[in-house]
Amino acid sequence: MIVYKALLFVHITSFALWMGAVVASLLVVRTLESRLTDAAAFREGDDKLLRGYISKEVKLVDVVFTAVILSGVLLAQFYTGWTTWVAIKMILIFAQFAATIGFIHRYVRSLTYPTTPDLYRRWYVLFTISLSFFTVILLVVFFGR
Repeated sequence: MIVYKALLFVHITSFALWMGAVVASLLVVRTLESRLTDAAAFREGDDKLLRGYISKEVKLVDVVFTAVILSGVLLAQFYTGWTTWVAIKMILIFAQFAATIGFIHRYVRSLTYPTTPDLYRRWYVLFTISLSFFTVILLVVFFGR
């Protein structure tokens, strides 16, 4: 029972850290928006500040995403079983991963700063995609059983 509780703790905590990292990134992107979309307000290094933060956030998310997957697989294999809801949650998590990574590679990585407010909105589309998936996953977890 202690191993189950430890795995559940790791699973829930990792998911919360993943979601928290996305929200924190949203706040950073929002804070830097005026400096990265206005050539007059842009200072050398503002873009490096954003890229440096995102780089560190990606490292954190890599670790906690892996922990969510591994702890979820172990919980399903040894404690809860491979139910339909487990499969749905796994599909949603991998769909979120694919959608966000795909959007980043297609639309966000190509941004150069300063940029226009219209192009900068791509960041907000990215966060909308990610937070929408988090919402659906949480709805499935809490109301899907």
